[in-house]
Amino acid sequence: MSEGPARSTPMASVGTTKTDRKLEDKMLAAANDPERALVIARARSFKRSWLELAEALTQVLEKGNWQAWGYASFDAYCKKELQITPSTAAKLTGSFRFLKSNAPTIIERSHDDAHAPIPDVKTVDFVQRAEERGAADESTMAEIRRMAFDEGERAPMLARRFKSVAFPVSEEDNQSRLLNQLGSSAKRMAALLAEPNLPIPHKLAVEVEEVMGKLLEAVEAKLS
Repeated sequence: MSEGPARSTPMASVGTTKTDRKLEDKMLAAANDPERALVIARARSFKRSWLELAEALTQVLEKGNWQAWGYASFDAYCKKELQITPSTAAKLTGSFRFLKSNAPTIIERSHDDAHAPIPDVKTVDFVQRAEERGAADESTMAEIRRMAFDEGERAPMLARRFKSVAFPVSEEDNQSRLLNQLGSSAKRMAALLAEPNLPIPHKLAVEVEEVMGKLLEAVEAKLS
């Protein structure tokens, strides 16, 4: 990470936040350590360019720099110095490693052109999870990769088109989902019927409440 943090100027949308002020202070304090300051700068511009931060974090993780910077773990470094949760850091480093292995031209393009389009992290995560799930055949995965990485389709569009193929739900899981939804709906209905001064006849409310009770019994019996 020899380049300076010039490409990672903070966004106006986060420039006045408490978190950004903390990061700015940390970056100034690390001025004598360009590599450390660069990672902090990229954390400040996270929403603008997640890929830059993901690459920097991956290098810190692989080189173990966080130890020299006085942290007991990589997670502690991310949380305390960069104000990034461990789960977010894991998603960023995982997505970067996936791109490096499966679509390295995206990373190379971002190095050559600061304004080159890159897929957002949710899109990369969708493709990665689809690859790991292994439910879609190779031609479908090729189409997913093409739409995500070449055409710039975002995760919601990919999910609408490919979710049922890439992440199929078994009949058993679908039945369990429906039973849970029925149970939740019956409980909400029973709670509403218990409200005073209902704008419906009392007799009808009692009858419906009894039906909801029977429905809940049937759902619980199926789920047990």
